[in-house]
Amino acid sequence: MKQYIELIKKRKIFSSMFILTIISLILGILFIAFLSEENKNLIVLNVNTFFEAIYNNKLNYSDILFKCLTSNLILIIIIWLLGISIIGIPIVLFILCLKSFILTFTFSSIIYTYKLKGIIYAIIYIIPHFLNLLFLFILIYYSLSFSKVLFNYFFRKKDCNRGMIVKNYLKLLIICIGLFIITSIIETFLVPTIIKII
Repeated sequence: MKQYIELIKKRKIFSSMFILTIISLILGILFIAFLSEENKNLIVLNVNTFFEAIYNNKLNYSDILFKCLTSNLILIIIIWLLGISIIGIPIVLFILCLKSFILTFTFSSIIYTYKLKGIIYAIIYIIPHFLNLLFLFILIYYSLSFSKVLFNYFFRKKDCNRGMIVKNYLKLLIICIGLFIITSIIETFLVPTIIKII
């Protein structure tokens, strides 16, 4: 038992992020139950409109890809820069919670709209978004860890290998950009194709 407690203490950042993510995911699933009928009808309308656009080949793929890439890359760069700023901890945690909430809210909205069949739609639709959340979780973890290292260096005078840390942090940014480009392509082209098939 002591070993687990020590591990949790060493991984405070990871533990805190994990707990916040789980809470946000649960809230996202439950949130639709607390909405008014008017808002629920609006959700149904939006979901139906999106899936009808897929089946009727009315999606503008180039526009969707551009929006996905732009929003994802801007988000990645913001989180990465906030890791350097030291003061960005509350913001990146809020982003993590918001993204987690949106993921399961979208999932539950699709199921609410299409009932049993909606489970298949929802699973297919959220695959790239789930991957994005996973990559975002990793990026935010290292962003917070980097902030902690900087804080200890500047305010607690703890020495560290700054060159290596900055180099690895930069590598992380490049890897995340590559991964988010892949998921944006999956979201834009692969997901609608699979949905049309089923």
